[in-house]
Amino acid sequence: MIRKTLLGAVALGTAAVLSQGAQAAFPEKNITFIIPYSPGGGFDTFVRKIAPEMEKHLPNKVSVIPKNVDGAGGRKALNDLWRAKPDGYTIAIFNMPGMLLDKIIGKKTRYQIEKFEWLSQLAISPYTLAVNTKGPYTSIEALRKAKGLKYPVTSPASTAAVAGKILASAIGLDIKILPGYKGSSKTSLSIIRGDTHLSLFANRQYAKYAKGGDLKAVLVLEDKSPWPGVPTVGDIGHPEMTALATERIVGTVPGTPKAILKVLENAIVKGGNEPTIQAWSKKGERGLNPTSAADTAKRVDHLIKFYSKFKKVLAAK
Repeated sequence: MIRKTLLGAVALGTAAVLSQGAQAAFPEKNITFIIPYSPGGGFDTFVRKIAPEMEKHLPNKVSVIPKNVDGAGGRKALNDLWRAKPDGYTIAIFNMPGMLLDKIIGKKTRYQIEKFEWLSQLAISPYTLAVNTKGPYTSIEALRKAKGLKYPVTSPASTAAVAGKILASAIGLDIKILPGYKGSSKTSLSIIRGDTHLSLFANRQYAKYAKGGDLKAVLVLEDKSPWPGVPTVGDIGHPEMTALATERIVGTVPGTPKAILKVLENAIVKGGNEPTIQAWSKKGERGLNPTSAADTAKRVDHLIKFYSKFKKVLAAK
């Protein structure tokens, strides 16, 4: 009996050492970085920019391979991540708070989003509400008086849709969410053509579309407006709406060993602070500022609590 106990202890000890050794060698092969959308969008760009910078800070010479997994508003990608092995070789970028929508309204999914392991928040992109410069509604006052405003988005689960519903409820806009547009370029074009009326755009996206004079900013979801003469949500009595923004957060499979999580966190944070990618971020005003895993986990918890306050608004069709 004693001999069996000793043998069992030795076996457990050996397994622990082998496990630690395997983690210490991480990574031994390429890492897949899932992008939950088709190529060409903002999330795709962020991943493709940071992936080579991450490689500089991984212990071994491996590659970080971006992989686009489009479909179901990001759910297909999250299902793939959920089913992956918790070994650190599959990570993904999350569109928050859009990807929290199912949890907030109580819709069942194969994955439990709050259980993913969080590695870093890459950036927060504030919003601008924009309309057609030559359209019938060119001020926030005019929009608040209008009925049946058409609001184009890529998906009902997109952050622009989630933020738009909450903002409309808070400031008194009568909007109808119209999903199915392939990216911000298509939503902006629909507004310019007059097919739709308004939508939220990340500030840098709005700046790009406004250069031609086709879109006009009518409201900024920040404490201070970057556009002269354009009011902020604080100016119209709703400073709490500055919380509405696109947040780019990186996570991985639940149950991934802490030692591996630390390696990935380190690679993302240090890679994101490399001079080359920081120069790219500043030039394009992308706000790249990778946070720690601990701060990111706290941020996700905060987002869940904040957006849960608007459950009824978000669940309404």
